[in-house]
Amino acid sequence: MANIDADDTKPYVYEERFNNILYSGVISLGIGLGHRVGLFKALTDFSEPETSRSIADHAGLNERYVREWLFSMAAAKVVFITDDNKYYIPSDCKTKTSKSLLATMILATAPLTKDVEKCFRSKDQSSADKIMTILDIGCGTGRITANIAHYFPGAKVVGIDVDQFAIDTALKLKEDENLTNVEFCLLGGESLKDEWTERFDWITMLKVFHDLPNPGSCLKGAMRALKDDGVLTFHDPLCHSDPKLNVGSNVHASTLTLSCYVCLPCSLSAPPAVGNGIGWGLENRAKYLRDNGLTVHGNESVEVIHCSKTLK
Repeated sequence: MANIDADDTKPYVYEERFNNILYSGVISLGIGLGHRVGLFKALTDFSEPETSRSIADHAGLNERYVREWLFSMAAAKVVFITDDNKYYIPSDCKTKTSKSLLATMILATAPLTKDVEKCFRSKDQSSADKIMTILDIGCGTGRITANIAHYFPGAKVVGIDVDQFAIDTALKLKEDENLTNVEFCLLGGESLKDEWTERFDWITMLKVFHDLPNPGSCLKGAMRALKDDGVLTFHDPLCHSDPKLNVGSNVHASTLTLSCYVCLPCSLSAPPAVGNGIGWGLENRAKYLRDNGLTVHGNESVEVIHCSKTLK
């Protein structure tokens, strides 16, 4: 049996824990909303307590909604209120709000509830059975690609990379794990085979897109290879395009430091050498994808996003 405390199964302890989870979930919804509309940024910009009007004006928002939000955050002790009804986050606590971004996952996933409920109730085949062709661009040594192949045993999975050592390692992995539904090719995303046109149900670029010196030609090739009803998935490190939004976050500081050593040199390694790196940021990534014919589904400012072709 799992290691539990003797009190954990007592009804009053269980009820308190259960209720705390419920209340915290609802409050997290408000935290995610505050992050999305810029209220945490506004509160960290001020050095002194401010009125709801000042905070709303600074963030460019409707004061009445801001006031209600401040009431809820004050009740949760996320924001504090003075005797003359001014609001603030203590200076030593401001950097602790950086993880408010994580709460936006609730906002992004909540609209999917009805669809997931249908999946729970459905006896039809899973979506995994409907994905038959997968392309992993920038597969590296093939570990994630192999995992995908294991998860989708009925699909044909292709991993490509421009590094010979990576592909050789991936081929060895394929042999060791006796994978018959995956192949690895020494190939760049801008040079996809002609016979791959509109072939793939799902194309992934996992921690790749910000590294590319030629994202335009690679994206063009991926969109050609993607079926009209296919999905393109991007995974890039968590970092904002506006450097001011990264201030105070050790996560952002460490990923940007790594970018100086790995990602930025990659993105400057060959023509046109766009030099994106991690500092390009998630917001710029989303805008670039939209500007180049993709629809981004859900929250754009998270590490993993799913896109589809913007069909005319």
